[in-house]
Amino acid sequence: MPNKINYLRKCFVEKYNENDLKSAAEIGEILLREHWHIKSMKTIGYSNDLFNLAYVHDELGNTERAAELYSDSARQMSEKDSETLPFAERINNMAVAFNKMGMDDPAFCMFKTVSSIRRRILGSSSPIYADSVYNMANAAMDIGRTKEARKYHEEALQIRENEGHTDDIINSLHSLAFLHESEAEYEKAVSYAETAIKYSSHDNKVYASSCNYLAGLYESIKRYDAALLLYDEVLDVTSIQIGREHSSYLNVAMRRANVLSLLNRTQESLEAYESVCETFARVSGTKHIFYANCLRGMAMLHKTLEDPARAEECIMEAMKIRRKMYEDITLDVTFLINLHIKENNHDKALEALIYALMCSGGDSPEFAEMLDNLTQVFTQAESTTTIELMNMIEMLNNREKIHPILKKWEAWERI
Repeated sequence: MPNKINYLRKCFVEKYNENDLKSAAEIGEILLREHWHIKSMKTIGYSNDLFNLAYVHDELGNTERAAELYSDSARQMSEKDSETLPFAERINNMAVAFNKMGMDDPAFCMFKTVSSIRRRILGSSSPIYADSVYNMANAAMDIGRTKEARKYHEEALQIRENEGHTDDIINSLHSLAFLHESEAEYEKAVSYAETAIKYSSHDNKVYASSCNYLAGLYESIKRYDAALLLYDEVLDVTSIQIGREHSSYLNVAMRRANVLSLLNRTQESLEAYESVCETFARVSGTKHIFYANCLRGMAMLHKTLEDPARAEECIMEAMKIRRKMYEDITLDVTFLINLHIKENNHDKALEALIYALMCSGGDSPEFAEMLDNLTQVFTQAESTTTIELMNMIEMLNNREKIHPILKKWEAWERI
């Protein structure tokens, strides 16, 4: 019987090394049944087989089965070796699996146990202990224990800085930046993100993402010039790494275009949006939310440049894309209403309002809120008289007058 166990282990390892994870998992399950058959569940070999099979299920994305096996493996070991590094590793992997399943409280407790064992065995300056503290900090953040998360992240950062492991230092700095950002402490977040950049280099795999994150923080505190410089840097790096047609490159390019508009460099912003739209349409087509967002940005710029016809064309196209993808069109319609009011074309503004209400559905709980929000656009517009507003409200209750408008929009949707 032991020979069969050894044979199954050998097959398991071979399939794993061949990256045939599904076959490895199937063999691993047979291996466990063989242990049960010969009643060898009290051996260290069984505990190791449980752990190895859990790892394979983890890689396959079978998180619940992985968590179950990690738990069984740790329980087997706890009877004899509960204060060892292998035991801590089992608990750590189980905590990660629990975290994936959204079981944040038990995951935090497990990470805490792992940290305690590793600190006692390896010392408080060990990189492996720092990893435990880092995981514990993230778990604390998940359950809303922000102060603890900050303390743990700062401890992990100090150890990692002493060890000089650049990637780990950058991860800790970004985690602290994100933590402060979540608390709306943007200046502190910027400080940590800026330090992360200092640890990066153009060859570092996280350099572009570090710059991109910091640029977003600069936008939050309205340092648009600094954000623009970083977006230019990101585009230079990513154009070499992944090319100008990759979705990540285009996302950054659109964010850069938005910053140009915030800097009132309207014509430059429009040209940047047009370039992104053209590239995205060529690579991925026009039936995509990203393309619709790009069109909305262009519409706003055309409005600023006093080109209402082109602004209407862009926002209508964006609205149609969202409508066909069952996405919310409120922002597009609100823009369209404002555009028509600015041009003193209240009839078309009213048609846009009716379309928005038609899309929301009169029986939906959002209908009343939609009506309130969009009618505010009219009431706040200086060019709308009281009589016109009363006529608009009256018309919304007149099915005979609304019917041809609805037919018009329905025909537009079918094009």
